[in-house]
Amino acid sequence: MTLPDEWFISMRKNRDFLFDLLNPEKTPKVPREIRKRASECLKHFPMIPEIDELEKVYNASMGDRNVILEKTNKELNHISNEIHIAQRKLQDVASVLQHFINKT
Repeated sequence: MTLPDEWFISMRKNRDFLFDLLNPEKTPKVPREIRKRASECLKHFPMIPEIDELEKVYNASMGDRNVILEKTNKELNHISNEIHIAQRKLQDVASVLQHFINKT
């Protein structure tokens, strides 16, 4: 499973790779068509500052999500405890009623 930080590392590495494909000094003997395709891929590819900003926004939103999930889990645990208490009380009432029914 790919982790979110790996997504952003991959974006940066892919961007670097595409730029390397455009540079004949770094990648000699690459066919013109491949260089053209690399250029087309980079046309709308985010720049490094944009990738960094996307990562910050993603991390912040996930932090908010985790806080919400933590609060929700605490509330669910509290409700679960209340249900268990109510079930025990109902069992006590049922036991008293059963005892009363058996006496009559």
